[in-house]
Amino acid sequence: MICKACGRITHFDFHVPNEIWELAIPEVLQNNVVCLNCFDRYAKEVNVDYSEYIKELYFAGDRACFIFSTVSASVV
Repeated sequence: MICKACGRITHFDFHVPNEIWELAIPEVLQNNVVCLNCFDRYAKEVNVDYSEYIKELYFAGDRACFIFSTVSASVV
């Protein structure tokens, strides 16, 4: 998938509740793919703490796929 914010290929997929997504992501991008890096940047710009909402990260590579579970999270 291609991030519509930065144009880079994103291999990580993640989920946050719609309310968090709508608070963090500019309205013009809300119905598009946004990579985790851009999501984090947008969340920081508007001071949205999403640390408790990402429970798993999904990585889809060219040779393998992985599911990473969150062990701990904190706000930086």
